[in-house]
Amino acid sequence: MNSFFIQGSAGNIEAIYDEIKKNKRDDIVAIICHPHPLFQGTMHNKVVTTLSRAVKTFGIESYRFNYRGVMGSEGEYGDGVGELDDLLSVCKWVSENHTASKILLCGFSFGGAIAYQAYSRLDNLCGLITIAPAVDRFDLTGFEQPKNIPWLVVQGIDDETVSSKSVFDFTMNKIKSDLTMIKMDSVGHFFHGD
Repeated sequence: MNSFFIQGSAGNIEAIYDEIKKNKRDDIVAIICHPHPLFQGTMHNKVVTTLSRAVKTFGIESYRFNYRGVMGSEGEYGDGVGELDDLLSVCKWVSENHTASKILLCGFSFGGAIAYQAYSRLDNLCGLITIAPAVDRFDLTGFEQPKNIPWLVVQGIDDETVSSKSVFDFTMNKIKSDLTMIKMDSVGHFFHGD
């Protein structure tokens, strides 16, 4: 699996295309955002690669990418603002270079918060998947709420990094969007098994 580069405002963004050879959907492609770049988050994170494999079971190809300053991507950490810009650059490139007309936007932890922020800036989304979104690290209440698209939130009850209480409060009390919430008992932030 070879990486390639997409031009972003801070330089080249390293990306991987998780292609499907047979029985793929031509109408939807997934873009997956990784966890915090200052805490070893990369497009090779276990939860990110699991998301890629999961969408493949539905015939959906995906793109994973490294934010600015991570591995082969140029630039330096952008305090969330730069990383949102990176995601929007990847979405624009995918929309111009892939046959799919709709994007399924996915993100884990920091990446979940970045994906949520991008919602209001994209008009070709068909769904949003956020795994343990870092709602306690960012004030997401000022962003437009997802409407008229399916939104799946997955949260471990025993998350030691992102407060499950904060995620539940944000998704159930601070926003009005319809969503599907999956609460996982005895599961920490990185979804390690026993």
